[in-house]
Amino acid sequence: MNSDIQNIRWGILGTGKIAQNFACSLAEINSAVKQSVVSRNPDHAVWFSQKFGFTHAHRTLDEFFNDPEIDVIYIATPTNLHYEHCLQALNSGKAILCEKPFTRSWEEASQVVEKARSCGLFCMEAMWMRFNPFIQECRKLIQDQHIGKVCSVNIGIGYQKDLSKLGQPEDGHGAMLGFGCYALSLAFFLFGEPQNYQCQLICTDAGVDVNCAVILIYPHHTVSISISINTTNSNDVHIFGTDGSIYIPSPFIDATDMRVLSNKSPRMGLTQRIGRKLTRIAKPITSLLPQSTNPASIGLIREAEETMRCLRLGLKESPVMPLNESLLIHQLLDKIKSSAVLN
Repeated sequence: MNSDIQNIRWGILGTGKIAQNFACSLAEINSAVKQSVVSRNPDHAVWFSQKFGFTHAHRTLDEFFNDPEIDVIYIATPTNLHYEHCLQALNSGKAILCEKPFTRSWEEASQVVEKARSCGLFCMEAMWMRFNPFIQECRKLIQDQHIGKVCSVNIGIGYQKDLSKLGQPEDGHGAMLGFGCYALSLAFFLFGEPQNYQCQLICTDAGVDVNCAVILIYPHHTVSISISINTTNSNDVHIFGTDGSIYIPSPFIDATDMRVLSNKSPRMGLTQRIGRKLTRIAKPITSLLPQSTNPASIGLIREAEETMRCLRLGLKESPVMPLNESLLIHQLLDKIKSSAVLN
């Protein structure tokens, strides 16, 4: 670990869009040092390091993993490489923040977690949505019963993809891994592990899931989830309680707005009630966002800050995205994917 505990030196594995967004987010954190980058294409690594201000661009993975100047590695490679790259990083003594979905399966995820724990190294799935201030405020409102007891939840997520590029199931490009992981992680974050579930998946001839409907069953409410990669979904969240509702507009994974309607109010006339409801449902909670920060990047910034906080404190995992929860979510993803129906 860096002798200057206030500064954390980052390495980035991968140079795609999410890696570029993450690099921009690191620029917002004074104590984040942009140390090294590597890519399958060495020229891309050089371009990336120059564009985003990284000190080194390594030409090989071995050079990168063995760089003694790296404290933590952000893994932003394709999903089918996460397992291999996580283990390589951990075997090199590096802490890791790995993009969602953590791996392709519970089996892969459990081996990564076991390795991280046996090595005593920090490890976290990079589910930046959980670090969005609107998602965190939503959780607090639910816990405080601001809308009473939750009765039902509707989540829609998905963006249209080129189905000809999905490949095989083992490539990790299906709807559940690509987008369903967000919805399941949100449900676990807000309500914990469900008691049961029901699901239906529609897949390509190759077995890649493209349309999914999932119902998570809790003791007193359900969470209905619609996931798709052959059309663009609503990408919003509706939470209905006995005393009101919460609406997070699209895109909820990068929320920049939240509207809360509470029915907890003194008795009043119809006109007053309508006026009060309209005022509340249109009320954006913009004060949760720093004025100088790009709203869409706040989740990435805060997950990086959380990683650095944990490293400074010697924590091996984050209470916001604990490893056991990543494992439970992957276990449920595996069960849901096993219910596939081929076209």
